[in-house]
Amino acid sequence: MTETAAPQSTLLTGLSGAWSRRCATALTVLTLAACASHADGPTAAQSDERRLFTETNESILEYHIQQVQPRQLALTGLARLSSIDPQVSIDSTAGAVTLAVAGQVRRYDAPGAGELVDWSVLTSRILDDARSLSPIVAATAPDKLEELVIDGTLANLDPYSRYVPPDVAREHRATRDGFGGIGVTLDFHEHDVRIAGVMPDTPAATAGLLPGDRIVALDGVPVEQLTPDDIRKHLRGPAQTLVQLAVARQGVAKPLKVAVQRARIVPDTVSLKEKGDIAWLKITLFNQQTGERLGELLKQAHRDMGDNLRGIVLDLRDNPGGLLDQSVDVVSLFVQKGDVLRTIGRNPGAMQHFTATGNRVVETAPMAVLVNGGSASASEIVASALQDSGRAVVIGTSSYGKGTVQTVVRTSNDGELTVTWAQIITAGGYQLNTHGVVPTVCTSEQADSQANAARLLPASASPLQPSLLRSRLSLDDQAWQHLRALCPAEREKSTLDEFVATRLLDTPAIYHAAISSMQPDSAARLSASAR
Repeated sequence: MTETAAPQSTLLTGLSGAWSRRCATALTVLTLAACASHADGPTAAQSDERRLFTETNESILEYHIQQVQPRQLALTGLARLSSIDPQVSIDSTAGAVTLAVAGQVRRYDAPGAGELVDWSVLTSRILDDARSLSPIVAATAPDKLEELVIDGTLANLDPYSRYVPPDVAREHRATRDGFGGIGVTLDFHEHDVRIAGVMPDTPAATAGLLPGDRIVALDGVPVEQLTPDDIRKHLRGPAQTLVQLAVARQGVAKPLKVAVQRARIVPDTVSLKEKGDIAWLKITLFNQQTGERLGELLKQAHRDMGDNLRGIVLDLRDNPGGLLDQSVDVVSLFVQKGDVLRTIGRNPGAMQHFTATGNRVVETAPMAVLVNGGSASASEIVASALQDSGRAVVIGTSSYGKGTVQTVVRTSNDGELTVTWAQIITAGGYQLNTHGVVPTVCTSEQADSQANAARLLPASASPLQPSLLRSRLSLDDQAWQHLRALCPAEREKSTLDEFVATRLLDTPAIYHAAISSMQPDSAARLSASAR
């Protein structure tokens, strides 16, 4: 999942004010005159479709960072029909909308540009007529058509707003918030279903399931009779409920019958490796437990390594982001107090200010953060906050530059609409979107070698060109483009990053020079000396 930074409080369900005010009847049907398109009223399927279009468009109008009109959303969505049948076209004038399919034409009176419900009803009506006129449209599943139209409404707004149907949305929620399950990953090879991994401290681990075990039946049903989706549904379910497994294990004559009680499972996104006197921590995604889990692993590193722990590397390479509040929690593990980020947007709720929590003892060991072109969103918030505060040296290539916040709305069909509603301003005061994080030590376009690490970190010189040290706050877009061009974003995970981090943490003089080089007064002084 490529999940964007999203405040947990913005996970919304159902419909909100404007829709209930406009059609103040039972939300499952639309039969008021203002909401109807046919004299005998819509079918249940049409009502569900109109409700979905209305609530998604309402959420876009309320939350999106840009001001848009229902007319614009409806027409851009309907225009997507031509992508599945090139003979379908949509034309509009101020007072009318025209549907044409292979020479057949239907004309409709256009609602006012701001009439949200009427445009949603018209969208559904045009879809019905397109089905009757185009065999290709008629053969397309209703949920696929709905997804096509909603994606069309979002396409011209920004790259990150999106709609996902219920099956995909449920997987996203499971990754982000957790799910009821037993804690295994599976390998599927036709009817051969094996346990690929068992998460620690989960019901599967407690029950003694092992990687390599072959599942032969679930709840008494042979796996040959089940699809992969059926198997997942058997394994998942409400916490405290039982699932019965029959597993074949190498060296055991008969299949083992194991009853496992499901629990809430949150995928682990943090890992720890202890190499010499450095703790290497990797975050793959920011979900509901990332901050808590990182704190636990920091404590484990101190228990394991004791006074030998001399430094920490936080690897955020290829981390696409996740929950915004978790990025703040992660920064708060290393920074006692201070700004982490601000968000600004059109919706009043988007104007927020986030600071380090300051309610715990923070980690003080010297620290390096690894980023690359796949580091985005929440991972960029963490890297920029630690860099701007002088808490860590950032190493790698320029990050992705995804500096917007999305709010996630759960739709009535159990899908999800993700809407961009805010821009991120870093702790250093610059806009994160398109700019991203430019590392303190750049490894772009460099061969992997320890010799290169030594060259990038000479003991008696600044680790960066003076042009890279200018205060980010003073840069316009052109200067930012130049800055990023000096350290191009790359997706490869270079071992050079790790060589540099090791050398940096092994040599306190170089580490402190790198930290001080990113402070505004030092940057200004070095830039002046370069002139």
